[in-house]
Amino acid sequence: MNDTLFVFLRSELRAIKPALPDTLPAGAHYRIELDLDSLDLVELVARIEQRYGVLIPDADLPQFTSLDATVTYLSARLPA
Repeated sequence: MNDTLFVFLRSELRAIKPALPDTLPAGAHYRIELDLDSLDLVELVARIEQRYGVLIPDADLPQFTSLDATVTYLSARLPA
C-alpha cells in the first residue's frame, strides 16, 4: 500500500507543480525543499480525498509536511 501511495503522491505533486524534479525524496519538506505553497497543499489534499474517498479535516493539514508524513497519515486512515 505504501508504494502505491508514494507513486500516487509523486504523480499528483508533479501534476500540481510540473517544475518539480522527477525524483522526489520521500523526506523532502513540501514547503521548504519543494517550494509548495498552501494552495498547492490544499490541491494535493483534494486529490487525495477524491482518489481515496476520505475526508481530511483542515485541522490535519499541518501534518502534511513531506511524502513520508503524508503516507504515514494516510496509512493510518485507509483500509489495507
